[in-house]
Amino acid sequence: MKLFPYHSLKTSNMKKPNPILLSIEILLFIFIVACSGPPVEEDKVVISIAPDDYPTLTLQDFSIEKMIPLETTEDNLLGMDLRVKFSDSLILVMDENTTDRVHLFDRKGRYLRAIAEVGEGPGILHSLEDFEPGNSGEIFLLSAVRDKTTVYEASTNGNLTKAFELPYIAHSFALLEGGGFLFHGGYNLPFIKHRVIQTDAEGKVHHRYLENDYENKMLPMTERNFFPSDEGVFVLETFNPNIYLHQGDSLSPVLQADFGAYALPATFWEMDIMDSFGMINENGFANFRAVFQQGNLMVADIVVQKGRSVSKYILFQKGKNIYKLKADKDEELLFFYPIGINKEAQVLFLTYWSIIAKHAQESPETFSMEDLPEGDFDYPVIFHVGLKGSL
Repeated sequence: MKLFPYHSLKTSNMKKPNPILLSIEILLFIFIVACSGPPVEEDKVVISIAPDDYPTLTLQDFSIEKMIPLETTEDNLLGMDLRVKFSDSLILVMDENTTDRVHLFDRKGRYLRAIAEVGEGPGILHSLEDFEPGNSGEIFLLSAVRDKTTVYEASTNGNLTKAFELPYIAHSFALLEGGGFLFHGGYNLPFIKHRVIQTDAEGKVHHRYLENDYENKMLPMTERNFFPSDEGVFVLETFNPNIYLHQGDSLSPVLQADFGAYALPATFWEMDIMDSFGMINENGFANFRAVFQQGNLMVADIVVQKGRSVSKYILFQKGKNIYKLKADKDEELLFFYPIGINKEAQVLFLTYWSIIAKHAQESPETFSMEDLPEGDFDYPVIFHVGLKGSL
């Protein structure tokens, strides 16, 4: 049996300026999860946290445990919006602004090669939506064209084999531990009747989740929807304040946020996306971007956008203690991109050499540039941080 907490995060407006997370009410549900059954509610604890009691983390609260530079040449220049996944031997990276290949690095950051290139011709994908490292060294690739999705299996040398085809338009997927996959199709009716489906390893659909009742036009989203953890697979969606957990054959909501003034108005769902997005962008809105969990540590990544301003609130739950970290895309990119939690309960962030170099000048006792030489190009760096024992 395993225990998993349910949280409801609530934000409210106050005259004191603070765009989000001003007051938070945590509803803590303890579920007993049997291997063969869905979660069962056992207990509920209500904890209210006032703004002044909600601790804000700073650089001094973290210890930098490791920094991994990703080797960069003119052949693999990358942007800032990167989708990063890990296998036992590889770091896999896709640039979400181009989605035209998957870059492979070894676990020390040495560049190996690119696979899954998009284009025309034999051995080339028509599109690349997502990728998943397999359990035996293979890499699964998701390609959607028109009203069908194809899953390919690739070797680390880039050789492609078609695994199966689905009559479903998916834009992200996840490999399940017991075999099979989860797919996310978004809000596009009439093509998508259920936003999440589960298949076996051959592509046969076994379960459908999150019935889709949105009837207006919605553009396909380039986003990561699935986040594996040691409890199951977390599922999140753009414009949805809920986070779900997939375990076995069940998909259950485990976290819900009330973003206050940054919540979507009810009229959003009554309009086409081209009209409604302009409205919410002017007023401001909040979204879950990612969620990671290992052991008693959980990290939720919340994006707040208003006009051209983009900021983040990253929540850390360590046992029963909850902390927040604010990061601004225009001013502070050091902690802007959390990408995972490793087995040592260290949080992984993605940034760039130039950003660390700036912080090394300001805090040389915290950042060592010894293993981060200046190169011909600015390059991504994955750094591992631990929350200090006093937290």
